[in-house]
Amino acid sequence: MSVHLADRIKAGLPPESQLLNQVTLRLITESERARFDECLATEHYLKNPTLVGQVLRYVAEYQGQWVGLLVFSSAARYLKPRDRWLQWTARQVAERRHLLAQNSRLLILAAPGKWPNLASRLLKLASVRLAQDWQDHFGHPVLAVETFVDPQRFHATCYKAAGWQRLGATQGFARDWQDFYTDTQHPKELWVCPLTPTALEQLRGPELPPEWADPSHPLPPPCPVATAHLNSLWEAFRQQMTDPRHPQGLRHKLASCLTLIALAMAAGCKGPHAIADFARSLNHGQRHNLRCRPRPGAPRQYDVPCERTFRRLLKNVDADQLKAVLVHWMEKEDPATLTVIHLDGKVVKNAQPAPARPPALEASSQTELSEIPPELQKPKADKALTLVNFLTSHQRLIDQIAVPQDTNEEGAVAAHLPQMDLAGVCVTADAAHTTKANCRQLTQGNGADYLLFLKANQPLAQAKAEQLLPGNSPPSGGHAGQSARTH
Repeated sequence: MSVHLADRIKAGLPPESQLLNQVTLRLITESERARFDECLATEHYLKNPTLVGQVLRYVAEYQGQWVGLLVFSSAARYLKPRDRWLQWTARQVAERRHLLAQNSRLLILAAPGKWPNLASRLLKLASVRLAQDWQDHFGHPVLAVETFVDPQRFHATCYKAAGWQRLGATQGFARDWQDFYTDTQHPKELWVCPLTPTALEQLRGPELPPEWADPSHPLPPPCPVATAHLNSLWEAFRQQMTDPRHPQGLRHKLASCLTLIALAMAAGCKGPHAIADFARSLNHGQRHNLRCRPRPGAPRQYDVPCERTFRRLLKNVDADQLKAVLVHWMEKEDPATLTVIHLDGKVVKNAQPAPARPPALEASSQTELSEIPPELQKPKADKALTLVNFLTSHQRLIDQIAVPQDTNEEGAVAAHLPQMDLAGVCVTADAAHTTKANCRQLTQGNGADYLLFLKANQPLAQAKAEQLLPGNSPPSGGHAGQSARTH
């Protein structure tokens, strides 16, 4: 912010009230950009017209003459006084920062003493139209504005007169790039102003309207594990995983990388690029708990691995060992007795299919598969990796199998069920697993119950069920005046 009074005197000015009412504010045109930047570069004390992010440039005119310039840009990334004022969590700062704008430049071109209230008048005019202009240009409104005032140069009188509020002094750090900051040892005062009477209440609300989301910067999902639990997952990887990487030149610990990958996948990230974005979204407290690499020359700040690091590690890590560690850790964190397990098959894109079964294993599986029709054992995804997860209702992983290339999900599950301890557990799955072999194995072999479904893609089984179970059976209940029947 700056109020620069150029040595220009305009003779014959009308009374102040009439003068201020005749001042207009508008966005500059593209042809005026060079003149606008030149004024800032020569007469503003910062001598820098360049701004980044979303930017709107305004010019104030009186009878066609330029009397003031204003620039609004994207809000500062992190400001503790502002975030406390808004009562925002760290997640809300990232989600809602685009609803704030910063008055980055204010330059008055009029003569000293002739326009005593011009600056506050321009701030008022800008506050009236800024939200709609921002909506028109960037697809979302702004609800509040902020600015920095150098107390060694200015007293912020115009901001106070325009209804702005002083929040206090900043810490004196300037952002250089992403998470890198430089200590300027020159704190400034932070001033803020809601643009509407309800703006502060809306910014503090638990949820925002969907149309206020920033379409240009979708956020990575939040960390699904509480910070207090990150240590146990990190320790599990450190104690039980073998590092496949060459020890020379390693920058990031194996346990840190694997914990970041596990958290990102649990949050819904897909692929190394999304994992890297998720890692960068973690705050430095979370990074510290994950033993990320300390940032040189920056106390209490930590670096996370890049996308290439995650890609190289995922190609070399032992998948079976990784699965075993995760299963054991989830069991330790959620020791509740198993009651329900759901089978969930997933096809992993851009992953090579699992190898076919060895001849000896294939022969031993024939007993379990003997009652499954041959057409239901044919491979369905011969060009990708198919995994079957055994999950609880709380997404706890109990087991996971890779479907061999020469069979399919149903056949792989039928061969794997005899190896599982499912006594007293109810197993649910989609209609593809509704076969005699699976049902008999679950009840007689594993001592489990099941809740399976029938669809029209198994016409013989469906016809048999309709023959044996005429009418409606629980839990569907009665239908069209017909009472429920139990068989």
